[in-house]
Amino acid sequence: MDIDNQYGVLEQQMSLLAFFKEFHSFCLKNDIKYSLDWGTLLGAIREKGFIPWDDDIDIMVDRANYNKLVNCIESNGSLLFKLVNTLWISRVREVSDYANNAYPLTIDILVMDNAPNNNVTKKWRLMLIKLLQGTLKKKPNNLKRLKGVGLLMRVLSMVVYYLGLPFSHATKMRWYNIIAQLSNNRSTKEITSYYEEYSCLGRYYPKDMMEEMVLVPFEDMEAYVVKDYHNCLVTQFGLDYMTPIKTRLNHTEKQLLKSQLNN
Repeated sequence: MDIDNQYGVLEQQMSLLAFFKEFHSFCLKNDIKYSLDWGTLLGAIREKGFIPWDDDIDIMVDRANYNKLVNCIESNGSLLFKLVNTLWISRVREVSDYANNAYPLTIDILVMDNAPNNNVTKKWRLMLIKLLQGTLKKKPNNLKRLKGVGLLMRVLSMVVYYLGLPFSHATKMRWYNIIAQLSNNRSTKEITSYYEEYSCLGRYYPKDMMEEMVLVPFEDMEAYVVKDYHNCLVTQFGLDYMTPIKTRLNHTEKQLLKSQLNN
C-alpha cells in the first residue's frame, strides 16, 4: 500500500480495500469463483497487498462465473454494486460512489474464454478481436501518440475506427462477445481473456488454471488467487516478476495514461 502517499493514492487504496472486502463477501455468499489478476495478483504475491501506485483492482473469472456474477448483481437489484462497461471491459463499481466521483472505486473484470487449439485459428481470432477493439474506441487514436508503431499500423488504426462508425456500439459488442465465446462449447487446451486492453491481448493459460483457487494475504484480509499463480504471473510479467521495478509513472502521469486508454 502507498503508506507514505508517495503516489497520491493512499486514500483511494483504503477506500478500494473496504469496497473489495464487500465484493469478496458477495462472491462467497453467491458461490462465485474469482481470482486476483495482473497488478493486483502481483501485489498480493510480492507485496501481500497493493502495489504502492495501484489505484484499482483486477480480477479474472471464467465465463460461467462471470454470467453468475452478472445475474446476481442484476437480478438481486444490488444496492452496493453497479456493473458498467468501458469500451469492451466490464467493471464493478460502487453505486453510491459512481455519481460523485470522476474515477470511482473500480474492480476490472477479465473474463476467461476457451482459446482455439489450432494456431492459425487462434491468430485469426485474436486479429478479429483487435480489429473490433479499434471500432469500439470513442474516438480515433491520435497518430502522434502511437509511439513505436509503424506508419502502416497507425493508418490502419484510423481506417478501422471509421469503418466501425456506421454500426452501433451494441452491435459491435454483440459481434465481439460472439467471437470471444466461439470455442466455449469445444474441448480446448488453453484459455485466454479477449477482454484485455490491446497491449495485453494474446496471453494463453492452461485450461485447468481457473479450477482451483487458494486464499493469500492481501493487506488485512485474504483474497482468492489461482493456485498456479506462479505460471500466471510469469506469462503476464516474465520470470523476474518478484523484482520490483524502481521507477514508475507519477500519479498525474498515470491518470493521464488511464484517461487516454479509456478513450
